[in-house]
Amino acid sequence: MKNSSYRNPENVVRVAVVEDHLLVRQGLVMMLKKEPQVEVVMQAENGREFLEHLPKHTIDVVLLDLDLPIMDGRDTLLVLQKDFPEVKTIMLSMHEDPWIVSELIKEGAKSFLKKNCSFDALVDALFDVKFTGSHTTEIMEQAMAVNLEENTRNETSVPALYLSARDQLILKQICDGKTSQQIADQVNLSKKSIDAIRSDLLKQVGAKNPTEFLRKCILLGLYKVRTDEQITNEEELNEILKSQRKYRRKENDVPDSE
Repeated sequence: MKNSSYRNPENVVRVAVVEDHLLVRQGLVMMLKKEPQVEVVMQAENGREFLEHLPKHTIDVVLLDLDLPIMDGRDTLLVLQKDFPEVKTIMLSMHEDPWIVSELIKEGAKSFLKKNCSFDALVDALFDVKFTGSHTTEIMEQAMAVNLEENTRNETSVPALYLSARDQLILKQICDGKTSQQIADQVNLSKKSIDAIRSDLLKQVGAKNPTEFLRKCILLGLYKVRTDEQITNEEELNEILKSQRKYRRKENDVPDSE
């Protein structure tokens, strides 16, 4: 049954599919290609591959698996929000934890679908997300209820932390074990500035030393422990994205030929 009012012959959605299981990805792509108003623009098996090729394509909505190798769905979502905000994200997963769903929605996902949903529900979500900016599902309603309850409880128990995107990046790199000079080179600031930000972050979290800082960041949900491979992959991806941004700036600065 087609429920979305935007699912009609006049509307087209350009879609990317990011899923590491080949049979699942191929099956989903094959079904989507049978939909006249859905154009499958690209597919990838992990977040890094998707982000590397994304600048070559115009995509409205990405169907993004949460559990991916090399670069998972959450980290991919965060990069999309920063560098490609025009691409809307629908997360796909078998997870049913409302807290996980709540975090993904807060981080920018426009919908969350369980992998056992119907194909019609998935297509409806594609059109709703492109043309309205969101698509609410039952698991998202549960997540919003959990989030409301948590916010009410936290208002009286935990002081709010207001971190800029830059401070969040620096916090993550501190927890990764990077020195102030290494971080300074990454974010184009002086070592002195990084030392000042590091000191301020310790105060905000209420930590007396680096070990306590790491523990509190994990407990507060500010940092997710990562392997050396994940850190290296992110660094390599950041270099690729930095080069892409520099190239786009050069393209925009080129004067029109007469």
